[in-house]
Amino acid sequence: MQGISRETRRALRRVRRKRSTELNLVSMIDILTVLMFFLLVNSIGVSILGINLPNEDTTAAEPPPHNLAVLIRSTDLALTDNGFIIKSIPLFGGGFDYKALAALMKETKQRLPTESKITLLSEPGVSYEVLVSVMDAVRVDLTATGPNTVELFPLISLGDAPAAAGATP
Repeated sequence: MQGISRETRRALRRVRRKRSTELNLVSMIDILTVLMFFLLVNSIGVSILGINLPNEDTTAAEPPPHNLAVLIRSTDLALTDNGFIIKSIPLFGGGFDYKALAALMKETKQRLPTESKITLLSEPGVSYEVLVSVMDAVRVDLTATGPNTVELFPLISLGDAPAAAGATP
């Protein structure tokens, strides 16, 4: 810098100082993008877990939600609510008693009129015909005919049955 005049050196210093005080908006946008992605992923994770926090204005205790399920096993059909067996219908003459299941579902619908969801949990090896017959028995009242048909539990989910108590893995 020997050949540069003082004025030129001062001008170069001013340019260097000016560059160092500028904000780098590109890096700020990158950080905000990563932050937004992080917040979106975490908010979706909370809804997947099914965490329901009570509102501030909720004073009365609400009854626990029902989680109805029909376990389809090789030996019986069992209606459960939140994991507790309500009633079990054993194998009847080499096949399942779908009329008894339909009567049980009708009785359950009378007890829980606002409930419309049910889960069918089947063991491996359950035939398609058995699964469809159980679906029919829990979906509509089989005893009602014509325009008087009554929907019992039309929202059906399928899943694998948990291992039976005392079963060896």
